Amino acid sequence: MGYKPRQLVGYVDGRDTGTPDTWIKRDPSLIRLTGRHPFNCEPPLKDLFDAGFITPTKIHFVRNHGKVPRISWDEHRVTVTGLVKNKTTFTMDQLASLPSYEFPCTFPCAGNRRKEENMVKKGLGFSWGAAAHATSVWKGVRLSTVIKHCGGIADTATKSAKFVCFRGPLKELPKGQDGSYGTSIAIDRAMNDNWDVILAYAQNGLPLSPDHGFPLRIIIPGFIGGRMVKWLSHIEVSDKESTNHFHYYDNRVLPSEVTAERANEEDWWHRPDFIINDINIQSAIRSPEHKEIIHPAPGKKYTVRGYAYGGGGRKVIRCEVSIDQGVTWMAAQIQRFEREWYKKNAKEKCMDNFDSRGKHWCWIHWSIQLETELLCNSSEIRCRAWDSDHNTQPLHIAWNVMGMLNNSSYRLKIHKCEDKDRKEGNGAVWFECPTLAGPQPGGWMVPKDEKVRPQALYASLGGIDPKRIPSKNFSLAQVKEIRNSVTLVIDGNVFDCSSVLKEVCSFATCITRIITHDL
Repeated sequence: MGYKPRQLVGYVDGRDTGTPDTWIKRDPSLIRLTGRHPFNCEPPLKDLFDAGFITPTKIHFVRNHGKVPRISWDEHRVTVTGLVKNKTTFTMDQLASLPSYEFPCTFPCAGNRRKEENMVKKGLGFSWGAAAHATSVWKGVRLSTVIKHCGGIADTATKSAKFVCFRGPLKELPKGQDGSYGTSIAIDRAMNDNWDVILAYAQNGLPLSPDHGFPLRIIIPGFIGGRMVKWLSHIEVSDKESTNHFHYYDNRVLPSEVTAERANEEDWWHRPDFIINDINIQSAIRSPEHKEIIHPAPGKKYTVRGYAYGGGGRKVIRCEVSIDQGVTWMAAQIQRFEREWYKKNAKEKCMDNFDSRGKHWCWIHWSIQLETELLCNSSEIRCRAWDSDHNTQPLHIAWNVMGMLNNSSYRLKIHKCEDKDRKEGNGAVWFECPTLAGPQPGGWMVPKDEKVRPQALYASLGGIDPKRIPSKNFSLAQVKEIRNSVTLVIDGNVFDCSSVLKEVCSFATCITRIITHDL
């Protein structure tokens, strides 16, 4: 067929001049998170949300570990080897001639909302905002079809074949033994068509773009993007999971106390319990926007809007908003898109009844109308979502060294406007996001001064800002002697939390013991 890589805009962004990617045309509105090169970006959250169900390819987030390989459709080959009956090498035309499957799918980078974690404590990853995810219509051939075209699993390996391993081009990256990016998934996931794993060669109706894997990438619905190898070159059915460098040293959620140094010294990277595959439940607020101002008025309402998605095919069943620090919650209206897409576009008969499959691969939008007077008398607004297994988002950040899977309830702070900011009436407020993606300044979690960082840290973890004891040095003995209050010591700072924990007598002994042990 001789397809060429799809260019998404008409010109090369000047920031790519002089880099190995100077041949790729990219939308300049994307927020660059790692400088000029390599290219890692996300769109402004409002642009992502306002585009609707299907994300325009030009603003789809991008995660590149290095330069983009320049690959020809006609020359590219994909080899399937390992525990199959017949080792087979496919051309792109051969893959495209096999029965195809097309469907919409949302997937994020596992680091979506990592900047919030980096404000608690700097981890190993760069600072993604809340728009490191996207939804596209992907077309390709099912992985199961390709393996069956190789004769299927070898007769002698029906029990030993447990994984399907993938990798991109060799010598693509500086890390790892062969310089490739690779990973693996369980054989059951790969061979069960109900999981919709495909080798994709088209996105939103056109050939892939260079940043999104031209000419071929794998799509694994319900998984994080880090498992969806781009520029796919090699597939191996194996009795062992991938040994690729990136399979172990990326996309892990280690316990909060494990630092990078400890992870290396004790080899936490190879412990199987901490690998990330399925996405966790997630939501965030699109509006109000950062620094947006609203004015209270009797009977006037404001529509709060946001998104949510889940993993593993689980359905998002509930989205909620709280304006009292998570004490009480209000249910939002959910707008679903997936069923309607299948009604209009699906070719397979099994799609006639979308819900019968029990798989939900796409994001939803939610909204709720709140009285402006109520909103303007609150100190924050936060959201959370629930999936069909009744998983929800925690109130607090669970920090981990890679900054992965942060799905704490998303919180906007509400501030009273200064007189000079008021355009009409009294009581106007403005909203502050926790962070802004990448190097952008602003956000209530971003320390304005290093001296107040411990306060921002505690507020991010604890949900409600504690009252800080006036600046003074305390010994452990003096902390123990403080009476009629609940006292916490965090990063060498002493906090009086009596206003947060009302049951002082019930908690004091327990918390004192924790402090004593930690110190």
